[in-house]
Amino acid sequence: MVKIALDKFMAYTNDNRLGVTVILLFSIVFISFLITQVVENKDPLDSLVMVSNAFTSNGYSVLGNSILGKINSIFLVWGGYIISGAGTATLTAAILLRHFNSRIKRLEKIIENGGDE
Repeated sequence: MVKIALDKFMAYTNDNRLGVTVILLFSIVFISFLITQVVENKDPLDSLVMVSNAFTSNGYSVLGNSILGKINSIFLVWGGYIISGAGTATLTAAILLRHFNSRIKRLEKIIENGGDE
């Protein structure tokens, strides 16, 4: 069942050219994870918690103690907004495209049949 879901996800990702978005998402999180470890002097678990909370905008101890940590948190929050906005726009476009393509096909059939439904 997991393989079927993964295959469907991969097919949808490839069909809608979402690969760059997915790679960008993981790159932002991973790079910020590393930055948080270094500039905030946190262990990997604390860094992961901070990055995850900042990226999802939960606001739980995400500001950090240094200027670079705060800048990193801002980058994560806005990166999350941009990625989720792009993902939402892509999904909306795919849904609308499917809807309007079916309507266009139906109208083409009506035209071919001389106006008879």
